[in-house]
Amino acid sequence: MDILEEFKKKADQRRQDREESGHDQSGLHTVRSMQVVASLQTIHNYLHDFIEQLNFVEADTQTDITVDNMGVLENLHHVDYRLINESSVNKESISLLFSMKNDSQLEVEIDNTIEIKERLEELKTLGLLINYTSKSPPRVSISGHIPVRIEFESDFEESSIHITIENFSRLAKEHYKLNVDHISDELLNEFGLFVLRRENQFMDVLIEDSHGISLIQRPGAAGEEGNTLRTEEMDISRLRSIFNREHRLYLTYHNNIKDLGSRTHGYILGRAKDCDLMVKSDLSSRHHAQLVYRKGKFVLIDQSTNGTFVKAQGGKEVYVQGEETPLSGSGFISLGKAVTVDNEHLIYYSCQ
Repeated sequence: MDILEEFKKKADQRRQDREESGHDQSGLHTVRSMQVVASLQTIHNYLHDFIEQLNFVEADTQTDITVDNMGVLENLHHVDYRLINESSVNKESISLLFSMKNDSQLEVEIDNTIEIKERLEELKTLGLLINYTSKSPPRVSISGHIPVRIEFESDFEESSIHITIENFSRLAKEHYKLNVDHISDELLNEFGLFVLRRENQFMDVLIEDSHGISLIQRPGAAGEEGNTLRTEEMDISRLRSIFNREHRLYLTYHNNIKDLGSRTHGYILGRAKDCDLMVKSDLSSRHHAQLVYRKGKFVLIDQSTNGTFVKAQGGKEVYVQGEETPLSGSGFISLGKAVTVDNEHLIYYSCQ
């Protein structure tokens, strides 16, 4: 008997024991779980084909995003569509990820206060590039990549799917529920139109869940006080603490996709088989570099002979040897060799 069949039989026996003990006499939990899993599979199949076609035809989708009370980032382009699956005992999820890149910069005059400086640091954690263009009066330019995530997550108890929409129409996390009975080819088509920012009815079938909208932005202009949510009322340190706990780093190397959380520490990249991500390159050291999460960001620490090259998308290549460099937005990591189009050992990273 192969190992998969062995565990399937053990799982069936455990379900039977639960039913006999009265924990799941009706069998509704199993039925609900099957409905949710089947719905997620339908969503996955659609998104897989959808992304494949989007990346092939290089569809140009643009939008504008308001940045706090600082102004509007205009003509943001959707780039780098990808799909991430997560599976555990109590959770199944599918995440559509992409970035929004702008060609122009937003320049704004700011107040030189601690609060504003902290706000700019928060914007950097989103992948935005903040550069001071003038000291007197203080002015900054804002540009970069905004990471977008639309996640479909299982809720087996309620036979529904939780949907989290992050940084799509605003710098915020929006939380909704979707009944599995509503999932159809027509709904998925509406979702495709939603992603492409065309006229659609996708949001009409969603129900806002108890989390509501977790804004990264501050309250709007006068007259919008009635829409102020409790997250906006939190002090800046509390908001930063919550936001930091949700940081994730995705690494893609050939067909391997790795998901690192903010609690990850000492994640090793290198040529040795005991590395967390093994890179089979002659220029890679056995234990070439490690990734840690520190003070609200992921940091790469080089410990190699040939050094490490890091290039954020839209930024300059950085070379470190025996030193460290923070990661932001998305881009490429290369062990021992410059980031070039013919480099077959590039590691794509995306900070979320």
